[in-house]
Formats: sequence, C-alpha cells, structure tokens
Amino acid sequence: MNFSNLKRTLRLPVTLNWIFGGVFVSVLFSILKFFDTEGLEKVSYFELTLLVVLNITAALPLNYQLARGKWNLQRWMKFSFYCWYVPMLLCNAWLTVQVPDFLVVMITTLYAGYLASFGVMERRYFIFGALIYAFALFVFYFTGIAGTSPVRLSDRTLVIFFIVFLVTVLLYFYWMSEASGFLKTQTSTVQKLLRESRKDKRKLSEERRTIEELMAQLNKSFHIIKKDLSTAKRIQKSMLPSGYEEFSELKIRAEYIPKDEVGGDFYDVTRTGPGTYRLFLADATGHGVQGALITMAIKVAYEFVKQSGKRPGEILEILNDDFISKFRSLNLYYTCILADLDLNKGVLRYSSAGHPEQILLHDSEFMLLHKTGRMIGLSPASIYKDRIQKLVPGDRLFLFSDGLFEELNSRKEFYGEERLQALIRENLGRSAKEIVDLVLEDLRDFTKENNFQDDLTVLSIQIPDTIR
Repeated sequence: MNFSNLKRTLRLPVTLNWIFGGVFVSVLFSILKFFDTEGLEKVSYFELTLLVVLNITAALPLNYQLARGKWNLQRWMKFSFYCWYVPMLLCNAWLTVQVPDFLVVMITTLYAGYLASFGVMERRYFIFGALIYAFALFVFYFTGIAGTSPVRLSDRTLVIFFIVFLVTVLLYFYWMSEASGFLKTQTSTVQKLLRESRKDKRKLSEERRTIEELMAQLNKSFHIIKKDLSTAKRIQKSMLPSGYEEFSELKIRAEYIPKDEVGGDFYDVTRTGPGTYRLFLADATGHGVQGALITMAIKVAYEFVKQSGKRPGEILEILNDDFISKFRSLNLYYTCILADLDLNKGVLRYSSAGHPEQILLHDSEFMLLHKTGRMIGLSPASIYKDRIQKLVPGDRLFLFSDGLFEELNSRKEFYGEERLQALIRENLGRSAKEIVDLVLEDLRDFTKENNFQDDLTVLSIQIPDTIR
C-alpha cells in the first residue's frame, strides 16, 4: 500500500465521514450505556466496537482504490453499496431493534440516511437500501433474531408503531433518493463542465502558443523599433546646438527633456554678426515620433532663413507660408518664438507665434513677452508683429515650451504658469542658470514619481555685464 495514496485516502471527506460517523454513534451509545440508560441493557460494548471496526475496514480499502485512481466513481459506488452500506444498514437495524428509546432510535436511523447521502449517489441504491433496511427491521422485530422479544401481530400498538415507523423510514429514503437524483444531475453537469473545461484548456493552450509566437514577433519588432528610435534620438540630439564656447559673451543654459525617446521641441542659438544673436524655440503639436518628424521639417525650413537679414516677424510669416504649403492637409501646427539680441545697441526684438508668455528679468523687474500672432500652420493670412525691448547689463531672458508648466502631479494638478512665475519672482537676484536649476528642482518635487507628460525645453540667456 502506497503511503502517499493512503495519506490521500485519509484526507477524503467521505473516509472521515464514515470513520467519525461510526465513532460518533459508538461513543454516544457507550456513554448512554455507561450511565445505565434504560433500554440499552442488551447492547454490548462489543457490538459498538464492531460498528467502528466495520467502518474503518470498509472505508480504507474502498476509498484507497478511489484515491489512487484505480476505480471510477460508478465502480466505487457499487462496491461501497455492497461492502459498506448494506452492512451498515443491517447494523443500524440491529441497534434500532435493541434500543426501544425513540430518540436514540431516530438518531441511529438518521445516521443511516446521513451516511447514505455521502456514500451513494445513484437513486437505485437508495431504493434498494430502503427495501433491505425495511426487510431487516421486519425480520428483527417479528422473529426475535436480535435477541429481543418478537413482536406478535396481535400486539396492536406495537404493530401500528412499527408500520408508522417503517413508512417514515421508506418516505425518508425516498426523499434521499430524490436528493441523490438532484446530486447526480449536478454531478453530471459538473462532469460536463469539466469536459468542456478540458477542451477549453486545450484550446487555450493552442491560443497561448499562438500568443507566444505573436509576442516573439512583437518583441522582435519592438527591438527593431527601439533601435530605430535610439538612432532617431541621436539624430535629433545632433540637430540641437551643443557647447556655447563661441558665445563667450553670453551665459547660456539649455535643457531639453523629451517625454519619449524623441520629442516635438526644437531650439536654436545662432550668431548672426558681431554682438548679434538669433534665438529660436518651437513646440510642435504632439510628441514622440510625430513631434520629432515635425521638428525636422521646422529645422529644415528655419535653416534657410535664420541667417537672413529679415526681422523676426517676417521670418515667422515665411515659416508659416512654407509649413502650410507642405502640411496643410495634415492639420499640423506649432508654436514658436524668434528673438534677436543686439548687444551693440542693447535691444531685444522678438515675435511670438502663439507661444506661451516668455519671461524677461529686465533691470531686476519681472516682464512677460506676450504672443504677437497665431500658431504656425493655422492660416496663410497670419501676420506676425515685432516687439522691441531695451536691455541693460545683467538682464536674464527665459524661453521655454509649454511642457514646463503643463506637467501634472499625482492629484492631476497642473504645475501652472502662476507657480512658475511666482518662483522666478522670488529669485530675481539669482543668475539665469541658478533660476533654471531651481525651476527644474521645484518641478521634480511637484511631479514626484510621475513621469513628465510632455516634452520640456528651457533656454536661459544672461546678458553680459557690459553692453557695447
């Protein structure tokens, strides 16, 4: 006998029910007998011990075959009926005859029916068991085989009690047979569901293999895309100016943080002559690959005009016409600001195409550079005006994309222009680089673990302490 199968057998609910059921009845009758309960004189401890032994010797071998998978449920039912259920019915009939106390008799009878609901599932076994039980009671009552005085048909009261009791038992077993029919139906339903479940499991297994194959293909495609994006990132990075040693008279700080591998912001700093510089910052609609493609188109168009002697507003009109002629059907737009610094004259001339209000700290005063026209790509009739602002040594100019103040925290609150402007107002005495560091630190504290929701660009320029 395999120990693991034996262990599994003892864990079966039906095994424990048989053993503990027999122990319960034996212990109950033993306690009643020990206290000299009337009517238990003829019940011996040997008979009660035999009941427990019968349960154990039937439960272990029968349920062991079920636990090890040697028998199917039908075969197990058949052997359980003849090897355990019928002997139990006879034992209970024997005790019923031995004990005239009605309460104890009913406990014994209910025990027989209770075990039946666990031991047998088919209706025919209930009906057959009821007939065996009724026949055994009739024989034990009217023949005296059980060692009790036989009931005579002339004993009217006892005969009527026996008939009522027998009818009650038959009705009870009939009800149990109906219950078994329901259980059998449910069992069949469960078995059908299990069969369907196995089919579904096989189907799911096939679908899983298909999904795994698709995932492998997707991973392969993902690695290719990731490699391409990495290349695109390097290309976009090379488009942006780096190293400002040639602009030694200006203190420049540039920070570009794309949301994805590539982004939709573009900026440029160009020296147009001795002491003159042109600054450009554009923010395309969307981000990621779409935004990066638009910025490439912006850069190409801007490269043709950035060294021209035209004023900022005229250049924005040229960029607007060019962008509309190429991309009007795609409904693409971008905002930008173009600013010319003339250190010789101490003048800032700028034009803004729908770009957020930029910031100039002029002579320790806080000033906003307002937009002067509509976004690029909206209308071919757009006109962009210039605005001029005097500069003094130490002035600081801050250009940024809207990703700076449209970042969200965990409560879905925007960082906001008011918070940005308030932070800069509180630090008017600091250098342009220090203010940028403070703003970025404050932004990270505000968003905490949230990733940035948009591309972010900050460009700061500090005017030298001496202007020609």
